[in-house]
Amino acid sequence: MRTGHWSVSGAFVIGVSALLTIAPWGATASPPVTGSGWYTVTGAAVTGVRLADGNVFVTETEYADATGTLTGTFAHDLVVTIHPDGSLNFRGTGTFAGTVNGLPGTFTDTIEGQGSVVSADLHGTITILRGSGDLEGLPGHMTIEGIPATGGTYAVQLP
Repeated sequence: MRTGHWSVSGAFVIGVSALLTIAPWGATASPPVTGSGWYTVTGAAVTGVRLADGNVFVTETEYADATGTLTGTFAHDLVVTIHPDGSLNFRGTGTFAGTVNGLPGTFTDTIEGQGSVVSADLHGTITILRGSGDLEGLPGHMTIEGIPATGGTYAVQLP
C-alpha cells in the first residue's frame, strides 16, 4: 500500500517537473519596450532669475509636446543653471499627459541633464516615477538630446 502512495507522489513530482520544463518561470513576462520620438518646447513660464558667483539660476515651468512612442504634453518645473562659460545644467520634476505606446494616462517624472548655450546642445535623462490610468505602475527611463529651449529627440525604455 505504501508503494502505491509513493508512485502517485512520484508521478505528481514527475508531472510538475515536466510542466516546469515546458513552461519555465517568467515565460509570460513581456520583454522591455523601446521606442523613440521627438519633443518640441512650446513655452516656458519663468518664475525667478537669480545671479550668484557668475552663474545665472533660472526657475521655470517648461512645456513640451511629444510625438512618437509618447504622444502628449510634458510640463517640467526646472532649475536651470547657466555658467559663465555658457555650459548649463538642469534638473526638476514634471508630469506627462497623453499616451505611451497607445496606452492613455499620465505619469510623474524627474529630469536632469546638461548642455551648452554656446554649442546649442543638451542631453539628459527622464526617470518615470509613477503613472495613472493605463500607465499606472509604469516604470521607465528616457534619454533626451536636443537644443536648449527648442526641442529634440528622445529614446525610451520601459521594462
